[in-house]
Amino acid sequence: MPKQALSEEQRLFFETNGYLVIPNALSPEELQRVRAAADRAEALWRADPSRPGLRRENLQQVQAPIEYDDVLLELMTHPKVFPMVREILGNTIQMIDNDYFISPPHTGSHATWHHDVGMPGVYHPRSTLMVKVFYLLSDVPEGGGGTALIPGSHRFPMDYPLPQVEDPDAMPGKVEMAYPAGTAYLFHCRIYHAALNNRTDQTRRVLIYNYGHNWMRIWPGYEPSERLRAKASTPLLRQLLGLSDAYVSALTDAD
Repeated sequence: MPKQALSEEQRLFFETNGYLVIPNALSPEELQRVRAAADRAEALWRADPSRPGLRRENLQQVQAPIEYDDVLLELMTHPKVFPMVREILGNTIQMIDNDYFISPPHTGSHATWHHDVGMPGVYHPRSTLMVKVFYLLSDVPEGGGGTALIPGSHRFPMDYPLPQVEDPDAMPGKVEMAYPAGTAYLFHCRIYHAALNNRTDQTRRVLIYNYGHNWMRIWPGYEPSERLRAKASTPLLRQLLGLSDAYVSALTDAD
């Protein structure tokens, strides 16, 4: 694997809390470029209601934005963030799904408290099936509809009695991912998280890339198109797009 991507402090924080914040993950120039690509994707998506995604009052979801623009495809392997995810998941890393979420002003939560793995069976806190990365394309203030997490909850057993709250904002012990545009954060798939209410006048815009292992199925509806399959010219891209052999990684620690 390339040189160590996580510092000792970052590794300890992630293992303890289940998430990690990367300030200024996108430079101002990168942010401008990615925002423009996301705007192009959104315009194409809105112009054709048959394109996949959600069109709700409290969430517009452009499904599989990597299909819309090569800039968004390139972001999947961002040199500052992707190595961290690969270090956590290992060389069997694969894309599971990807989305562009738009949360309008003065709307309620679109996702209350949950985690992303509901597989029954033996509980093991070292099982990291997926790591999800969020890139903020807009400033997200407190109360701006951002993600909230319960630190350390990736180690909770499956039957942990999470406090039942009607308003996701009322969850005790939560931390709110309220950061400037250009920030990225990642979290363990088993951490409890929610989308908070957007009580501001601002629209929240975030790109989400979810990574798992190449022995897992890509989420239905996110399988790469023929156009993307033709672009997969490197072992890394082929593996991320689910085009390599399952269980056997084309990547090595020397790559």
